[in-house]
Amino acid sequence: MLVYGPEFFANTALPTALDMVQRLPGFTLDTGNGDARGLAGNTGNVLIDGKPPASKTDGLGEILRRISAASVARIELIRGGAPGIDMQGRAVIANVVLKRTASTEKLVNFQSYIYRDGYVGPDVTLQLTHRDGDRRDEVSLEVLSDRTSSTAHGIRTRTDASGNQLQRHQLDLWDRDRTATLRASLQRATGGGLLTVNGRLDYFDYPTSQTVTLLQGTGSSGRASDLTHQWKGELGANWAKSLGGKTEVELIALQRLGHTGYDTTTTVGGFQSTFSQQSRSGESIFRPILRYKPDKTLSLEGGGEVAYNFLDNRTAYAEQGVPVPLPDQKVFVSEVRGELFGLARWQPSSRLTIEAGMRTEVSRIAANADTNRARSFFYPKPRLQLTLRPNKRDQVRLRVEQSVSQLDFNDFVAATEINLGTVRAGNGDLVPEQTLTMEAVYEHRFWGKGALELSAKHEATRHVIDYIPLDGGYDAIGNIGNGTRDTLGSTLTLPFDKLGIKDARFRGNASVVRSHVTDPLTGERRRYANEQPFACSGSFSQDLFGGRFTYGIYGSCGQPSTNLYRISEFRTTEVEPTVEVYGIWKPSKKLAIRLDLGNINNAARIYNRDLYTGERNASPLLYHERRTQRRGQYLYLQIRRTL
Repeated sequence: MLVYGPEFFANTALPTALDMVQRLPGFTLDTGNGDARGLAGNTGNVLIDGKPPASKTDGLGEILRRISAASVARIELIRGGAPGIDMQGRAVIANVVLKRTASTEKLVNFQSYIYRDGYVGPDVTLQLTHRDGDRRDEVSLEVLSDRTSSTAHGIRTRTDASGNQLQRHQLDLWDRDRTATLRASLQRATGGGLLTVNGRLDYFDYPTSQTVTLLQGTGSSGRASDLTHQWKGELGANWAKSLGGKTEVELIALQRLGHTGYDTTTTVGGFQSTFSQQSRSGESIFRPILRYKPDKTLSLEGGGEVAYNFLDNRTAYAEQGVPVPLPDQKVFVSEVRGELFGLARWQPSSRLTIEAGMRTEVSRIAANADTNRARSFFYPKPRLQLTLRPNKRDQVRLRVEQSVSQLDFNDFVAATEINLGTVRAGNGDLVPEQTLTMEAVYEHRFWGKGALELSAKHEATRHVIDYIPLDGGYDAIGNIGNGTRDTLGSTLTLPFDKLGIKDARFRGNASVVRSHVTDPLTGERRRYANEQPFACSGSFSQDLFGGRFTYGIYGSCGQPSTNLYRISEFRTTEVEPTVEVYGIWKPSKKLAIRLDLGNINNAARIYNRDLYTGERNASPLLYHERRTQRRGQYLYLQIRRTL
């Protein structure tokens, strides 16, 4: 375990726990997957006072952003496991330990994106927090009205198989993100243990439009517009109690409910199509955990999880006002899932830790649609990890694990893409992906604040999920067979103190991915859909004036071509490299001001589509389409004031 106390962050202008976690040498924040069902492995790689958040909707990044740096006593970087710490199935965890002294903090946070065309997207948060030992209370309200990178301008061209231009269009894309979020949490000593309760209520309103203006060629101009509105609510509780010095029990309960409405209209010339969707969803979870530590070298953990999930979805599609039936356009999907798990962590010496665990999952998924389907699954998921520490600076982690993916209930229902005018059918015959992972990680610490990590990972997957053809000319998400993926990764934190630049650092990462799966149409080997074969990014930052000012520059290599293989089309997506700079000024302990200049080089997103008259392996090309979109430069301003 590495401990980063106040002295490590003393000469910085970092205002929040999120900024502090992102500063940890050799640590990469993973906020988890709040959309995944269940809690196991989905809550991210940061704990608060040794416990994961008792919330899924309230993202880990949001929670850390609301914790002021002044409230943090220290951050522990736990590598390879530690007694009494729930590692969430991860090799490295950051534990944010909060101060226990009595304090009341009132926070006003204003932030806004300011775009080149003059649009301002404000985001205001009001927060009240009181802490006194184990007693904590927090309530906050956040309201924003902004736009996303989907607001952009560009050009779309279409050419035939010989490269002759058929059409050239101007694209004007517009969207707005209007959100209101109310959060509340409390923590109390209750029943001899510690109880934490979290609640959250969200309203989301998201209209978009795309206007296509014909500039050259034959054809028509067009317009597509849609509106998404959503309500979500969540209530979660976590209760932990020590049963003597060696045993601890923890109970977690969670309830989520939501409603989403979606309506879209597309008009091209005199042709109009409409698509609408209404869905209700819910998740109920109960998770008991028992931990036992007979001595300093051995800790045992066991428990289970019971969950019920449902999605009630209704879709409708029409052309020229005439309804067009879609497969599975009315679907009720439900899942009852149970999991038992056991974990043993043994440290026979200071240089070796062995962690072995087994999770067994039993589930039943039922889909009531055009035809009623119900299937039951049983999956054992063993895991073994060895952590070797030959000296204080080096660590080697070896992991073998069997995992099972979660089926996305939205793949069971029909869907449309407003900007492309495509329709996808639902498929209730999906099977989860099953992956055997073997990973090796080498970590080296140097110069006090420096870290280098090299990793190699091999994944062998059964029942890879991708697009499959259906009768009637539609395609849907389905299983296409077995595949493999190999990943080489590296991360580097390089402090510049020894190079003559005080309180400066470089952080960079790079990864190379190679995957192989058999295409269901051509029978040829290709990489996974949407697989990014190479990724890299880097940043340089420096703290000045005793921690009152921090500046930095960030750049990414962009995104090389990623491929999507639909039944009658082939797509690629590329993103040009991006650059941004930022500065944080902290004139006092209670006030922090941040300014970012983003997308300085106005990076483009480039989309290519090859559309065929039928299945792409046996039909002539209808046309090739290329879209180039740019969102423009923007400023980001944040003013964070505690009262």
